[in-house]
Amino acid sequence: MDGRQGTARRGRAFGLNVATACALPDAIPAPRRGGQRAPIAPGRYVTLDGMRGLAALAVALFHFDFIRAPHGYVAVDFFFALSGFVLWQAYHDRWRGGHGTVAFMRQRVVRLYPLFLLGMVLCTCVAFGRIALGDDGVPSPSRILYSLPTNLLMLPSPVTHALFPINLPAWTLFFELVASLLMVLVMFRLPRLGLVLICALSAWIMVPVVIAHKSANIGALWREWDVALARTMFSFSLGALIARLPRPAERPAGWVGALLLLAIAYALGLFVGFGLGVSIPVKTPEIAQYDLLCILVLWPVLLFLGSRFECPAALERPAHFLGEVSFALYAVHWALIEPFRWFKDQAGWNPLLCAVLYIVMALAVSWMAVAFYDVPFRRWLNRSTAARGTGAVSSA
Repeated sequence: MDGRQGTARRGRAFGLNVATACALPDAIPAPRRGGQRAPIAPGRYVTLDGMRGLAALAVALFHFDFIRAPHGYVAVDFFFALSGFVLWQAYHDRWRGGHGTVAFMRQRVVRLYPLFLLGMVLCTCVAFGRIALGDDGVPSPSRILYSLPTNLLMLPSPVTHALFPINLPAWTLFFELVASLLMVLVMFRLPRLGLVLICALSAWIMVPVVIAHKSANIGALWREWDVALARTMFSFSLGALIARLPRPAERPAGWVGALLLLAIAYALGLFVGFGLGVSIPVKTPEIAQYDLLCILVLWPVLLFLGSRFECPAALERPAHFLGEVSFALYAVHWALIEPFRWFKDQAGWNPLLCAVLYIVMALAVSWMAVAFYDVPFRRWLNRSTAARGTGAVSSA
């Protein structure tokens, strides 16, 4: 196995949306240590890995106890932008070379579905466990059973207000697939101006609703589908536009990359949630303005800079680890929330301690899911596909 194959095999995805890897078909070597400059080739972006992982942590903590990451919900817009960026770099040239729509979408489904399925199974087990214990905060068994056939196909439930009532964050993965299909059918064929027009139209739909809602925490319900699509397509198209910019000849590794990791953690409220600041309300006009600032300005800037600067050597391993488990964390964290909330709300444990224990357990489960389920399954699928003569499934 040569170095390129080894790096491609190690590539993982994220996506919450949430769910594409910062590993492209040909591997970018990790930045050289000691702040030296690393030559650029197509491949892995370690700073973006770390930013993606911190965003997934923020989503998980926001869902557990919103004061731990008050703006965790806008992390999904960063995921969408990152998906657009990575998929454009990974597939546009291959599409021009004849890589078809069916092959592209098969690769996207294979990348997303195994961990999505694991999250659905875990959430369903937890839901029925809560029902057996007399918890009335769960959809009824009939609604769960009516929702499962479509939800297990990564399609929204036709019988509930929520698109994915058992695993609420999964709405982003559905819209990720929709955006991927639009990318291969439409966006790959457009000039830059066409992508700009998609961004403008999406912003025109999204911005007034966010202002009226006093928050960008929108998209999980059927009545919000149009805003969810606009939210997805704005960031997805913006990520594609950034991918079309000229690539730099070198990526400096050093303090700028570290500051980028610090910036996304701060913007998502991770420091506020752990005592280094004050809590903030969930819905106010100021919150809507802040969310739009993140979506329209800050995330594109951080994505652009993260694709051009790498973190220092001391942060490479943790950034890489967070990137490796980020999609799994997004897919399975919802199933772990209620068990740990019981310790916080019913047993009277310290809320901060419960949040720490929850996120440690979520990271451990995510690592095991990647190492012992997702990677082996997709590796087997790669071999099976290659044996049938249809080519290996990408990790992008």
